[in-house]
Amino acid sequence: MVEAPRLIRHSLVGVSSGVLLIALTWLFVDGLSLDVLLGSSIALLLTGCYHYSFQYHWTFGSDASHQVALARYILMCAGIFVINALVMYYGVKALQVHYLIVQFLANATITAWSFFLSSIWVFVRQG
Repeated sequence: MVEAPRLIRHSLVGVSSGVLLIALTWLFVDGLSLDVLLGSSIALLLTGCYHYSFQYHWTFGSDASHQVALARYILMCAGIFVINALVMYYGVKALQVHYLIVQFLANATITAWSFFLSSIWVFVRQG
């Protein structure tokens, strides 16, 4: 069962991560003129560092070793990276939808994936 405070914390970290991801994607693509796939991918990697730290310490209060939790988190993020790239490619390149709209939709998919795996596998308390 999901505890309401944990769900609220996860949501706050998720929303702030989503805002950070959109802002960094915009900065890299419009501000620094990087290719949309490269800019989105770099933004996702940086946002991942922020996200891990807050989810580990604040949302889940995990006592798992960072060796275990971080390894699992990286595997989860590999899936997130692939999901993001596929959604961005399909939306921007194939459907020619504006990249920020597509990134918003990718965020929704990423959030569901992250919460599910974080809850049952990544940040599971040891004690």
